[in-house]
Amino acid sequence: MNEPNESGAPARCGGGPLPTFGPFETQGGVDELEPAVAVVRVAFALTRTQLATALGISFAGIAADRTAESLTDDEVRTEVEGQLAAEALHELDLQIERDQARTWPTEQQRVLDVLAAAVDRAYTRPEEPQRIVQRPVYGDGMVTLQTDDSGEVTVREPAWCVGHDGETVGRLADVTHRGPVVADAEEILPACISWSPFGVVLPEPHPVADVAGLPPMNPAELRGLAGEVALHAGRLYSLANQLDRIRRGQS
Repeated sequence: MNEPNESGAPARCGGGPLPTFGPFETQGGVDELEPAVAVVRVAFALTRTQLATALGISFAGIAADRTAESLTDDEVRTEVEGQLAAEALHELDLQIERDQARTWPTEQQRVLDVLAAAVDRAYTRPEEPQRIVQRPVYGDGMVTLQTDDSGEVTVREPAWCVGHDGETVGRLADVTHRGPVVADAEEILPACISWSPFGVVLPEPHPVADVAGLPPMNPAELRGLAGEVALHAGRLYSLANQLDRIRRGQS
């Protein structure tokens, strides 16, 4: 028996791991009598003959509108997945009908109830942990905060920081001081001073500029960005003048 590779698929005999495709669509959950509650992903290792057979069965249903030559790779994969899902779901539906028509002995019904409860347990999304809101205590240029990993800590509070009220309690490394956001009325490139003095993954020994969508910047980098924005503003102004001339018919 082949050992599974990192993706969970078995390795090919005498070769590397099998290529993995999909899923390309979520099957089912549309015409059911009860609402879908979970997406279950299943990986099939199929032979070329099995793949071709599944595609042939599925293609028979669309042959009136499509030619075999017109199918894209993604459409081929979607049709194969759909056929496998259709067969599996059809068999399940038949079994459901058979089960609903039966009267189960007491012990067997008890087992089915236990299995139903196991399904509820296994296929229920865990509740998000309730986040605790910070209740900072300020004084003498310091602030006392709660952390998940270091308990209550008292750290320096820069004068430019707007405070930590309303923040959720996290790790010490996540404690971040932020200044007022600088942005125009349209909120183009909102930016502020930011500092995470206890950061581990991205240490910040000094405050940085936090500009939306961009990496943290030092003063020189922020000045460079400001220069580029000013140049672009000039280009936009020139484009506005060109647009005005075009609309006036002056080309």
